[in-house]
Amino acid sequence: MCVNVKNSTRYACGGYAYDGVPRISNAPPSSEYLVTIRLGHPDKFPAKLPHKKHTPPIEVSCWKEGLVVIAAHEAKHIEQYRDHKPRSEVVCECFAARVLERYRVG
Repeated sequence: MCVNVKNSTRYACGGYAYDGVPRISNAPPSSEYLVTIRLGHPDKFPAKLPHKKHTPPIEVSCWKEGLVVIAAHEAKHIEQYRDHKPRSEVVCECFAARVLERYRVG
C-alpha cells in the first residue's frame, strides 16, 4: 500500500482510498492500494468533520488528530477492499472515531 499525504487548502482534513492504484499515481509498482490523505493548515483546526447517516460528527482539535482520523478511516476501506467486504462509510467512520479515542487516551 502506498500512502500520499498532501496539503488541503479547502478543508481541515480529508482522504481517499483507492481499490487498486490509478495509472497516473506515483505509487511504487509493487503497491496494491493507494491512500491519499489531505491535511489543512493548522488554522483550519479545531474542526468538526462531516458525518454520514447514523454516525455523529467527529471533532478533531489539531492536524495530528486529523491525520489519525483520516488514516484510520481510509485504512478501514483498504481492509474492506482486501477482504471483499461491503464498502461502508458508516463502518469506516465508526472505526475512525474509536481509533481517535484510543489515540487521545494514549
